[in-house]
Amino acid sequence: MNPITNLASQINSGTIAGGNANNGGAKSTSLADNYGVNSHQTEAGSSSDKVSLSQSKEAATGLNRDGIKDESVSLSPRAARAQKIESMAKDFFSKGDFSAADLPKLIQRLHQDGILSDTQLNRLSEGGFDLPEVQGQPDDFKAFIQDKREELTASGDTEGMTGVLVSLLDDAQSVLNQMDNAQSKEVGQKATRVSAQLNIYLKSDTQMSSSDREQWQGLKSMMQLASSMGENQQAVGMVNSYLSLGKY
Repeated sequence: MNPITNLASQINSGTIAGGNANNGGAKSTSLADNYGVNSHQTEAGSSSDKVSLSQSKEAATGLNRDGIKDESVSLSPRAARAQKIESMAKDFFSKGDFSAADLPKLIQRLHQDGILSDTQLNRLSEGGFDLPEVQGQPDDFKAFIQDKREELTASGDTEGMTGVLVSLLDDAQSVLNQMDNAQSKEVGQKATRVSAQLNIYLKSDTQMSSSDREQWQGLKSMMQLASSMGENQQAVGMVNSYLSLGKY
């Protein structure tokens, strides 16, 4: 017999027995029995309330009807995705030393975890995604951002191109600090904007060393990845707002 139904039957039988004792020998046949209803069915009232409480308790404790903890329905697809992204961020970004050399391992992890599909990887490639050729030991992205920011603001000039680049670096660092929440709309939009701006900057005639270009390219690729991890990608239709570098 179903454990919940059995519990209802026991509660009903106890209630009837108690009522008979108090009535001093009144008839033991219930109204339900007179109409041929099985004894395990209960009328609405205190007994059904107790059954509902029992069911709620099972749901709250995560136990199935056999008293075994059920893990199979604990996470929705969206929650499972968020959990994978959080785990990825912990493994790759918690120490604060992620560099361009780590990009291939990150891409492999994102693909294996199902965060990036084959289609998304192809789209990244078509959109200019490129793994930089790392020479020697590269600086991690956060250290590079900090060094470049100090270099740009050393003269005290925060206008024009310098101001744009400083803002761009601040946004890139913000994305790196929120990689555990990369699927959110806000982080995805910011990563898309930074990626587009970096793409314009790298295609400009700005003179820079090969090591700096490598770091800027790696940062751009990291922003592209972060954008692709989001559930709400809105690159199309927003490009015009990312062209602030074009006027300098």
